Amino acid sequence: MSEASEGNTANAADEPATRPTDYPAYRCVVLGRGASEGSGSLSAEPLISHDPHALAASLAASGAPSTSLSASGPASASTSRPARLWLAEACVLPPFARHSLNHLHYSSRAYLADHPLSERQAAVDNTVIIESHPPTDASSSQVPVSRPSPAKARRRQQREAESHLARVLLCELAAAQGIQLPLDDWSPRGQAPHHPALPADFYVSIAHRHGHVLVGLATAPLGLDLEYRNPRHADDLDARIAMLPLDARERLAEVTHLSETERLDGFYREWVRYEAISKINIICHKPI
Repeated sequence: MSEASEGNTANAADEPATRPTDYPAYRCVVLGRGASEGSGSLSAEPLISHDPHALAASLAASGAPSTSLSASGPASASTSRPARLWLAEACVLPPFARHSLNHLHYSSRAYLADHPLSERQAAVDNTVIIESHPPTDASSSQVPVSRPSPAKARRRQQREAESHLARVLLCELAAAQGIQLPLDDWSPRGQAPHHPALPADFYVSIAHRHGHVLVGLATAPLGLDLEYRNPRHADDLDARIAMLPLDARERLAEVTHLSETERLDGFYREWVRYEAISKINIICHKPI
């Protein structure tokens, strides 16, 4: 996730452990309990859950009324009411898979299962291709021109497809609540997700990784994040833990006698929590 408020810090994982459409192993949602009148800061400690769907179901079961729209505009939600949260998620195939599937009878999941990431990852992933162009006049010499490798171009195209799908899903969530958000009016990729037609008492958040997209609409400040497990991260786990904020490092340090797998699990849970909190802090104009 490279977009602002979709994950603006260094990513915990550079590659999925298996294939892009695998279910993300780690998720987190941070939901504000309410905002102070006339301010963007939270008036209470936010709700933090590693099961976004369970939190959404719990809030719905609590009988919290959703903010409705009137003829004169959106009705202001009382800060004393429990928040509501609506989620949607989907997968988008990477460009190479879409092209290949045009010539195969496999399903998307079968194709990806038969072609693990290690086989698809080109050796030039982190390189550029140098092209030598002829001089424009007799006095100039040939100048090498670099362009992104095909693998980098595919990854950029994949992120753009994920971002577009996220905005489509947000439009559908909003429409279900009687809010019409024209797709073309969303802020572009690279910026925090924002729409001028979104009522002031509604908030959105986006998380996408390796083809998997998770979005949320809520009546309180919202942050979402998801991550895949990569066993290779165990090789430099201490360095990755050092990237976490102090409170997260302290929580991990309090749990002793953990196996390597358990330590890696703990890191990922803290990482998605950190990313989700970072997003909600951006919404509330608080320092990260």
